[in-house]
Amino acid sequence: MKALFLGLGGVGQRHLRNLLSVMPDAQLGAVRHTDRAFEIGFDLQPDYSVDIMEKYGIARFSSLEEGVAWQPDCAIIASPTSAHMDQTTALVRAGVPVFLEKPVSADSEGLDELLALMEEKHTPVMVGYMFRFHPGVQRFMDLVEEQAAGRMHSMHVQLNSYMPSWHSYEKYNEFYAGRKDLGGGAVLSEIHELDLVAAMFGRPEKVFASGGKLSSLDMDVEDTVCSLMEYRLDGRPFPVTLQMSFVQRPPVRTITIHAENGFVRWDGMRSLVTVEHVEQGTRKEDFSSFDRNEMFVEEIRHFVDCVRSGAEPKTNLSRVVEGHRLALEIRNCVGID
Repeated sequence: MKALFLGLGGVGQRHLRNLLSVMPDAQLGAVRHTDRAFEIGFDLQPDYSVDIMEKYGIARFSSLEEGVAWQPDCAIIASPTSAHMDQTTALVRAGVPVFLEKPVSADSEGLDELLALMEEKHTPVMVGYMFRFHPGVQRFMDLVEEQAAGRMHSMHVQLNSYMPSWHSYEKYNEFYAGRKDLGGGAVLSEIHELDLVAAMFGRPEKVFASGGKLSSLDMDVEDTVCSLMEYRLDGRPFPVTLQMSFVQRPPVRTITIHAENGFVRWDGMRSLVTVEHVEQGTRKEDFSSFDRNEMFVEEIRHFVDCVRSGAEPKTNLSRVVEGHRLALEIRNCVGID
């Protein structure tokens, strides 16, 4: 199988190594517009002594047209967000299944056209929402569906991280997350929890949001957002609150369902699911022994299996697009001129 890569930064190289672990005989190609070719490990630390093009035998193409002419069986896109829509559309038009690293796009332009093209060409676009492949997240979502703490009243999502520490090999305001022109910003860069909210409850009836570029850091994107979303459950309001920042320390990733008899919580930093029930007591399920990279391996394995079988991926764009639209709506509420 031939796999074409667009974007070989830290995430792209993770996908490359994981693809080879699933499919060791894969032929690799990459569209490259830069000479930067050092290896970036799973810990996101650079090794400047290694040339990945040589190490992994990657064929180099100077344009997407050259890459398509190579007739790849699939493509993995891990380029800056601003390039996603054009690259994905071109590949789908050529009938090439795509694994698209989140977020899908920087705005809604071309989104409906891409969805129609996917259907016309019968070509999947799997979005890289790796938390869908984490057993702790899957368990949490099952408990929510079961209403393990009783009738649900509300949900709170808290997401704090510190983006300037993500990549040691480049300045925080030079890579995509910190640049408006590349499709960055906290909402789209940290979209995973919004995808999970949409997976559980769909699109809200109302969305309110406040925030923007509130830190003293030198960048032109929103770094802090608070949102209130109103859903309907059984004909009654179900409020979901979101507090998100990628300039906040220490890191926090929690989703808490507040219910009649207690709460259900996913703690992403500790990989811990907790059910607090006033009558049944406290139950905790610890997933901290789960290797974080395994969810990346499983999503690539799933993508390869779908390419081979023709099955629709569980995070095909048509299945996860509502979460992306929700993120765009929140981001647009606090957009920076």
